[in-house]
Amino acid sequence: MRRYLGNFFVSIDQLGNVIAGGNPDNTISSRVGFYNQHNTTGEKAPWQWRLFEKIINFSFWPIDGEGHYHEAFHNDAGEEFDPNTKNILVAVLAAAIIIPSCLLISILLYLLYLFGIVSPKHIDRNKNIQKRLHLAKAKLEGTLHELNEHPVIIDNELKVASEETISAANEVYDKINGMLNLKKRLGN
Repeated sequence: MRRYLGNFFVSIDQLGNVIAGGNPDNTISSRVGFYNQHNTTGEKAPWQWRLFEKIINFSFWPIDGEGHYHEAFHNDAGEEFDPNTKNILVAVLAAAIIIPSCLLISILLYLLYLFGIVSPKHIDRNKNIQKRLHLAKAKLEGTLHELNEHPVIIDNELKVASEETISAANEVYDKINGMLNLKKRLGN
């Protein structure tokens, strides 16, 4: 039942993100996390996204602790994020969804926290990374099946995407390998 309710609330969150001009695969929290921490343009996030970050983090603190939006981004990191960070209409729609819903959520969660029913969780980073690596492997295997089943014309765009994917996979491999080697040396 807990998983069902969790999935139900994530789907409502994703619907709210779509109404606010976002990708249907993202939650509002992951979108805010992307704009505030991982936007690859290197620009400072527009003020509205920084405000949404504070509202969301405050609202979800009783169950998620610090950095709810940042962890939500990690859960959706493989998704595409919309380019409308500076669009005022998107900001107005997001505010119309985020502010009222976070007000209700924070009242409920802080009451549950006061009665000791919920508490901020500790994130098991190893478990999260294992789960994400498993999902990444499944996506790559799906891509491999598609490549084997259908003829593909290799154009420059596909070649660049392949090279970027291989490079990113190699970086992850090197990072994990380095961590394992360090652990092995420290264990001796």
